[in-house]
Amino acid sequence: MAAIILAALSILLMGADSRFAWTENIRSALLSTIYPVQRVVSAPILLSQAFSEEVRSHFRVHHQNERLQDRLRHLRVENQELEALRRENDRLRQLLNEAQRLERSVSAVQIVAESPDPFHHTLTISRGELNGVYSGQPVISAEGVVGQISALAPITAQVILLTDPNSGIPVLVRDSRVRGILAGTGSKDRLELRYVPTSAQVEAGDELVTSGLGGVFPKGLQAARVVEVVRDPHSPFAEITARPAVPVSRLEDVLLLEEGKPGPEKQEEEQVQAKAQERAAP
Repeated sequence: MAAIILAALSILLMGADSRFAWTENIRSALLSTIYPVQRVVSAPILLSQAFSEEVRSHFRVHHQNERLQDRLRHLRVENQELEALRRENDRLRQLLNEAQRLERSVSAVQIVAESPDPFHHTLTISRGELNGVYSGQPVISAEGVVGQISALAPITAQVILLTDPNSGIPVLVRDSRVRGILAGTGSKDRLELRYVPTSAQVEAGDELVTSGLGGVFPKGLQAARVVEVVRDPHSPFAEITARPAVPVSRLEDVLLLEEGKPGPEKQEEEQVQAKAQERAAP
C-alpha cells in the first residue's frame, strides 16, 4: 500500500514539475553541489585518457621516424649506386672516345685484381687467351699508356704496368722529338727516361709520347710528363725522371689494342677508297 502511495505521489510530482517547473531550482542546486565531486571523480579517468593518447602519439611519431630513417638510408644507397653508375658511364665514354680516335680495333676490359707486390706492378684483367688476348698486347686507357700483356690464362690475363721495373717502351719528347726509353722504377708515380744525350733538348714539363718504334704501341699515345732533368757533364746521358700519364692505382677499365687491325672508321674509309678505285678502273 505504501509503495502505491509513493508511486502515485511520484507521478503527481513529475506531472506538476513538467507543468509548473517546481523542482527546477532544487535540481540546479543539486547539480551545482555535485559538479565538483564529478570533476574530482572524473579527473583520474581524464588524466589516464590523456596519458594514453600521449603514449599512442609518441609511438606513432617514433614508428613514423623509423620509417623515414629507413627510407633515407635506402635513398642514400640508391644515390651511391647512381653515382657509381655515372662515374662508370663517364669512364666508358672516355674509353669509347679514345677507341674512335685510334686507327686500330680495341676492346674494353675490366680490371679484376692488382698485385700486392710493391716492387712489381701488375694487374689482372677479365679476358684471356680464349678471348683472343695475346702476349705482349698493348694496354691503354683514355689517359694514355698502361702497359702490356705479360702472362695469359684461359679467361684472364696479366698486365705488366709501365711503372714496373721490368717495363720499358720507346718514346719521344713531343716538342723536340728527342727519343729515349721510358722505364719503370718500381714507384707508381715515377719513371725514368733513359739513353737521352746530355745535350738533348729536354726540360721539366715536356710531354712524352709513344714513338711507334717496335710496332707495339701506335705513335703519339701519351705516356708521361718530365718532372726533372739532371745533366752531368761527365756523363753521356742525362738523368731524367717523369710522372706517368695514367694514374694506375685508380684504374678500373682499360682498352686492349688489337694486333694490326684497323678500327671501324679506318675500315669504312678503306672500303670507300676500294669502291672508288673499282669505279675508276677501266
